[in-house]
Amino acid sequence: MKLTIRLFIGAAIAAFLLYSCSEPYAESIELERFMYLSLSGSVDNPVVKKIDLDENFTFPLNVSYGGTTNYNQGEIVAQIAPDVSLVSAYNEENNTTYRTLPAGSYSLNKTSVTIEDGKNSSDVVTLTVDPTKVNFAYSYLLPVTIQSVTSEKIPVNDEFKTLYLVLEGNANMQANEHLWTVAGSSSVWQNGFEVEKAWDLDRKTMWHSALNGMPQWFAVNMNDYKFIDGFTWVNRQDVNQHALPKHVIFETSMDGENWNQVLEIEALPNNRVLQVLELPERVVAKYFKVTMLSNWANAPYTYVAEVSTWAGEKPSGDYDWEKNTWQILDYSSQWGDGWAVSNIFDGDKNSTWHSEPFDPAKNGMPQWFIVDMMKPRPAIKGFLIWNRQSDRGCEPKHVVFSISSDGETWTVILDLAQMSNDNTVELDYKTTNPVPGRYLKVEVKTNWAGGAWTYFGEITPY
Repeated sequence: MKLTIRLFIGAAIAAFLLYSCSEPYAESIELERFMYLSLSGSVDNPVVKKIDLDENFTFPLNVSYGGTTNYNQGEIVAQIAPDVSLVSAYNEENNTTYRTLPAGSYSLNKTSVTIEDGKNSSDVVTLTVDPTKVNFAYSYLLPVTIQSVTSEKIPVNDEFKTLYLVLEGNANMQANEHLWTVAGSSSVWQNGFEVEKAWDLDRKTMWHSALNGMPQWFAVNMNDYKFIDGFTWVNRQDVNQHALPKHVIFETSMDGENWNQVLEIEALPNNRVLQVLELPERVVAKYFKVTMLSNWANAPYTYVAEVSTWAGEKPSGDYDWEKNTWQILDYSSQWGDGWAVSNIFDGDKNSTWHSEPFDPAKNGMPQWFIVDMMKPRPAIKGFLIWNRQSDRGCEPKHVVFSISSDGETWTVILDLAQMSNDNTVELDYKTTNPVPGRYLKVEVKTNWAGGAWTYFGEITPY
């Protein structure tokens, strides 16, 4: 039985093959539903391209058709052109916010292409975009479309007649200060105060101008194109220096020669925290320049500790703790007015609080003080601490920091069993139980020498 079935199937296959071979193949195939003209790239809409901002961007386009193997359809001429009137409708339909390229920033090397008889694709038309005429801080949409064709037999497919080309500047969001170099400056005071100090990520260093009058300026080559939504700024940290920049102008440039003013601040705050400066609108640039027209001391010089760029999410900046407004509520002792507790919060590490060394009614451990920060403050994340700048041995060892909202109920936010006695560096200690409050209490329970007194240079919360 199985043998009979196999013989039957074999005979059927042989008969089918014999019949098929007897029918000749068609010389050409035409599938009318697939015979249409389209613009290259339109099937992948939108086509997103990054623009190299140092050179013209070019993009090749052509017209072709399919759905047939018969390419003897006669000569077909197609007219191609950008159509920026389509941008608005595209944005509305796709919930996008692409901008329209400025007139004169783009061109085609010709407006018509030809599909020769016997071929199914045309010659190439080249689109060129000049990036120097476009603010590529934003993304742009350029629709290019088939406007007309001479073919009557092969229609244009409406779905694929327009290429939607999205153009984005090839720029970086990150500052990458380690790549920056000096592009010029008005002056430098002396060695150790070079312009590069203004972006070395160290607030203790600075650029310092010469003492030859205002204005002063410096320019930076970021050595890469950057998106810039604003700048961050840190003034010189020494509290006894007051020639902080006041009237400041920021400019940007693509080439280091042609400059555009992007921000002017007539009274830059003269604090010493991180300031976040926002531009009216985003720009893209390779260079930026800072010009300081005046300073808060009306001095013939000025200085900057740190400056950088930012883009995207706005930095939070530093909270201004307003240490200069704080008041000392109470303390265990101080060795006269010259060694007052208030010296700890005056911004000068060289001034010192010194507890009473000789009066047995006041000296001995622990020593403590309470500060009114003058209003409710956010949770303290940590403390920057300077020990007394001359090493005398009785530096604080076991130190407890507490916070209160009412000056009566206290919460320990940091308990240092062994605070460093190094007076050559600024110590940095993170709180372990940060809570908000208005009052700060510091208790020195022991010191490194086991003596009857102790001292601090400076304490700054963050």
